[in-house]
Amino acid sequence: MKKVIIISWCILFMGINAHAQLQQIQRPVTIKKIIAPVPAPPPANLTPGKDLSIRIKTFQYDPANGGAVHVTYIVRNNGTDAVDLNNVSVQGYFDYPLTRPTATPPNFSVNGKNYYAGCGHAIATFSTILTGGQEKESILRCFNLSRENYFNTADNYTYNLIVDKGNIINEANETNNLASASFRGYLGQYNPSLNPSQYYLTNAFITIKTGADNKEPESEVNIRVIPSTIKNLSDTYNEFVKKVAKNELPFFSNSSRTLPMGLFMSSTATIVNPATSLASFSLNGLGTVIEYKANIFTDAWKIEQVELVLHFKDANGLYHPTQGVKTIQFNMPANTFLDGFAKHYLVCKTDNALNPVSVKVIEKLSAY
Repeated sequence: MKKVIIISWCILFMGINAHAQLQQIQRPVTIKKIIAPVPAPPPANLTPGKDLSIRIKTFQYDPANGGAVHVTYIVRNNGTDAVDLNNVSVQGYFDYPLTRPTATPPNFSVNGKNYYAGCGHAIATFSTILTGGQEKESILRCFNLSRENYFNTADNYTYNLIVDKGNIINEANETNNLASASFRGYLGQYNPSLNPSQYYLTNAFITIKTGADNKEPESEVNIRVIPSTIKNLSDTYNEFVKKVAKNELPFFSNSSRTLPMGLFMSSTATIVNPATSLASFSLNGLGTVIEYKANIFTDAWKIEQVELVLHFKDANGLYHPTQGVKTIQFNMPANTFLDGFAKHYLVCKTDNALNPVSVKVIEKLSAY
């Protein structure tokens, strides 16, 4: 009897368990429907076609280590059509008036005018799609700008950034491809500790303002910038010189002429020349001599003003950040003439801070 009861309970248990499993299998499965998000519609008022614009978010000029620019910019597609930014470039340049003679003229051309280039790069080097209304933020960094630019002034300068200067993209609107940022020169705001013996006079320019009596065309002129107020004048080694031959250049009355000068020494292959280092000038000052070889003794040349512009760079061609360009102006006493009688030489000297201290007319170089 007990065996029958136990067997019955086992059969009943197995039946209940099987029914439960059957119910579990037959339970309906809930299927969730995944709906892909609907892309946002493009912004309204987009320009039909393709239209890139650019704006500058942040701009910083750092005079240290040869001068560097860091620009954060944003490029936007204002058009209805997608733009592939692959190989589309941004290009920067500096826009400021040149108020001094320069050894390296600006040569980055924009709209028929030349500027100093301020670096550039491709926004992308692989397929990068910018749909209508989308923006892309990037950073442009460029270095060693002080090979050409010298910003140690109190002037204001402008940095411009152009997108797609090469016109890779055929745009419906080409008038919004330029962004600008203004910055002030860092005069008095930057005081680096530099060795003046590592900077050298690499370029010198002289501007001579003629008064009411001009130089005769047939008369010759020899000009010397001497790296000392005391020197053996029998040679011109380590000097910056300029010779104006007969009928070479006119010096008109009441006008100015600027002349570049060249270093005269045994080898001009390198600028590393201790005699023309900034340390040497800071110790010995300098002298400027204008020799007038009058064609006839009655020829007289009235000089109103002499101005020197000196460029000091290191062996890598980088301007000294605070003394890279020195301008020295000598104003003549009344009735300063050179002639064929006894007034053959005009001598202008500075102290060791390169401030003008004396102007005189002499007959012989021994009176230098």
